[in-house]
Amino acid sequence: MGNDLSAAVFHAPPMDIDDELRGMLLVDRERTTRAIAIHLLLRMPPQVLFRRNSEDVALEEVVDGIVDAILTVPERVLGDFAQEEAAPRAAATGFIARVVSKALTDCFEPVHADRPGGA
Repeated sequence: MGNDLSAAVFHAPPMDIDDELRGMLLVDRERTTRAIAIHLLLRMPPQVLFRRNSEDVALEEVVDGIVDAILTVPERVLGDFAQEEAAPRAAATGFIARVVSKALTDCFEPVHADRPGGA
């Protein structure tokens, strides 16, 4: 498997974020974004590792990368993500997944290991 990080990795996890947490994005964006970033990281396949200059990156750095990416998402998209309606929420989820995937791929070297937690 190559070192690309498909947006599909991040598409399903945001769909199971509860309504209250999604709604908090519009009230307390900074803290809620960190909670969502941790949620995304914990639901990634365990075979996906992140490296920089061929060295493993601490999970906190990956969380920070996800937070930074989500903070670039326009508020309009976050509003759609917070909605209960499935269609706007799904479109916003796809947008967020692409932004996070691109940001992590730009910052780190995603590596697909043969087994969880190792190369």
